[in-house]
Parts: sequence; C-alpha cells; structure tokens
Amino acid sequence: MTGSFCSFNGRLIPAAEAVVGVDDIDFAYGYGVYETLKVRGRILYFPDLHEERLFHSARIIGLQHPFAAGEVREWIRELVRANRTENSNIKILLIGGSGPADARLYIMTLNPLYPDRRDYKTGALAVIHPGERIFPQAKTLNMLTSTLAFRAARAAGAYDAVFRDRGGNLTEGTRTNLFFTDGDGVFTPPADTVLEGVTKHTIAEVLRDAGIRFAERTLPEADLPRYAGYFLSSTSTKIMPLRRLGSRDSEVPGLVRRLMTLYDDYLSRYAATREPLF
Repeated sequence: MTGSFCSFNGRLIPAAEAVVGVDDIDFAYGYGVYETLKVRGRILYFPDLHEERLFHSARIIGLQHPFAAGEVREWIRELVRANRTENSNIKILLIGGSGPADARLYIMTLNPLYPDRRDYKTGALAVIHPGERIFPQAKTLNMLTSTLAFRAARAAGAYDAVFRDRGGNLTEGTRTNLFFTDGDGVFTPPADTVLEGVTKHTIAEVLRDAGIRFAERTLPEADLPRYAGYFLSSTSTKIMPLRRLGSRDSEVPGLVRRLMTLYDDYLSRYAATREPLF
C-alpha cells in the first residue's frame, strides 16, 4: 500500500488502520469481490465501468451491501487527492457479512505495475495451466486457482498462465483476458466462460470503431496452430502480445501491432477529455 490514507466505507483513515482481523471468517473464506483500476498522470481510468463490475460481481455471489452507484467512484477520487497520487493502481475490496450493514469496502493505492517493455516489442510468453474459476463472471477473492497458475507461470519465466478447462478449451489468463487472431479478425472466448475485463470491453469498442471483425469463439488447445497470433489484456498492461502460448510459437501479427497503436490512441483521447484529479 502507498500513501498516508486509505478509504474505509467512504471515510479517509490512516493507512495503518486498514487492517483485517485473523478471525475474520468472511475475509478468510473469500466472501468478497474486488477491482483494480489505474491512475496515470493524475487521470483516473474508467471508474464507472469498474464500479459497475464490482457491484455485478457482488450480485453474482449474493453479497449484499449498502453502497450506491456513484459513491465508490467519488471515494476513489477523494483518496487519490488525499494521497496526491499521480501514478498508481487502485485496489477496491468489498467484503461481505451477514447482511448489508456488515459489508466493508476498502480502497487503497498501490504502486503501479509496468511490464517489461521488451515484451511489448517481441511478445511475451504464456504457459497453459489446467483450471477453472468458480463463478467466472465474478471477480471474487477466491484466488487460489489463479495464484497457483500464476506461480507456475513465473517459475517458467512466463508473463502469465492461460487456463485450460475440462473440455480442453483455453479461456483466460489468471488476471488477463485472452484474444486470438487469424490475421484479419480478432476473437475472444465466450463471455459466459470468463471474467469480462474492463480493458476487454474497451478493446472491443476500438475494434468496432476501426471496422475490424470481432467475435466470440471457443479456442480448443488443439486449434492453436490455426491462428496467426495471440494477445492478453488487462488494466495495467493494456495489450500484451504473445510470441509463445503453451508450445505454440508465433510472430506478433501486424494486426495486433496496429491494435496496440489504436488502443494507445484511444486511451490518449480518453485522458484528454478528463480533468486531472488534482
């Protein structure tokens, strides 16, 4: 955690007071949801989409809370201003209880994550790991499957791990969405099998605006040789091209390079229409 303050249920408190007890069963058992968003150059990116997904995740697991639309976004802004945070990641934790009044919402600032710039140029590595997340459309605190897969990826010197479900289909990364291309169009696994990332939604908007064909399509591992290339997306890394997915090596296609430029331009236009937070 960075900065002097965090936010607890909409109140700024000293960061040292943002603690959870070891006997907190709801937290220990993962009865909660979370979001990660970013501040870059004092611009807060897509807070409305992240707040919407936070509440959507809570509904999926039956987590009741008293927080209203718009409140979380404003509390994030207040925290960033209090910490004078020019560049950071923002973590939101919404932890449930026995009823709405027992829910707790923590917001904190973290050091920003910057991937190795060389991976953007040459493409990163991703391993394939067996696994399926419970409630795939909810961003929950149940992260054991993702943690084990991510540890396996890092042990192999890879950027991330991509899950292979029991049907042999590749679905998503441990903290990323998966895309693949035939060189002309871009595809991604069906929405009901993955967590719908905010970056995924905004990439889809860029693809539509550019007139690039975009569709949902299952990706059996056996079909990897059919496609020209692959990339992952997340809030921190934007679009990360892959030079290897599992045992499949490929050059980064020109279409992916073009999309990386288009998406950077999209983010620049977004920032130009927002006022810096302080």
